[in-house]
Amino acid sequence: MMAIELPSDTEEMFQSVSRETGRPLKELVQEALDRFLEEWENRQDAEDARIALEEYERTGVSVPWEQVKQEMGLR
Repeated sequence: MMAIELPSDTEEMFQSVSRETGRPLKELVQEALDRFLEEWENRQDAEDARIALEEYERTGVSVPWEQVKQEMGLR
């Protein structure tokens, strides 16, 4: 369990959305956090892909798909 302190204007906005939609405040905050984390992860993945492409363009060396799957624990 984590407790966070929100700026009053942010808290008011969440309260307003909660009242207008009838959705629990906890659910709205969790959805906002989930979206933020998903977007963060997507940006990280894009940055990793950009770095990998630059390395490939610089060296011409790629990683075989079978090795990638093995490193990711895929079959």
